[in-house]
Amino acid sequence: MSAEDTLRPLLTFRLATQHYALAIEQVLEVAAMVAVTTMPDAPPEIFGLANRHGAVLPIIDLRKVFRLPAADLTVSTMFIVADVNNQQIGLLVDEVFQVKYTIEGALKPTHGAGRYVTHIVSDGDTVFQLIDVTPLLATYLAEKEL
Repeated sequence: MSAEDTLRPLLTFRLATQHYALAIEQVLEVAAMVAVTTMPDAPPEIFGLANRHGAVLPIIDLRKVFRLPAADLTVSTMFIVADVNNQQIGLLVDEVFQVKYTIEGALKPTHGAGRYVTHIVSDGDTVFQLIDVTPLLATYLAEKEL
């Protein structure tokens, strides 16, 4: 089996009408919305801070990152806890689907079309945009004390 044929697990989710994915190695868990402390001087993309197992977890509203209108929070609102190099962030999303396995060769680079979406992959009639958490962390949490 070549590297192009290697199966890559992706956690898929939705924001508004668009579908996205995260590499499973960047995902710790999917969680239901919890109490969040807002910060009045934070950038609008930072939804607030949550307590995750005794540690402070910044929650980023991906709708605001991608310039979508804010959504109403409900009891079914979910967030994804992502981790890169032991730095964790919560990503507020509209709906979490499932882990999809895609062939590595099916991931097509976006060639600089945006800062956070690195690849796209088609699954039938649906196109998923693969988000890299690393630049999100660099943009919203680098050298910031939350």
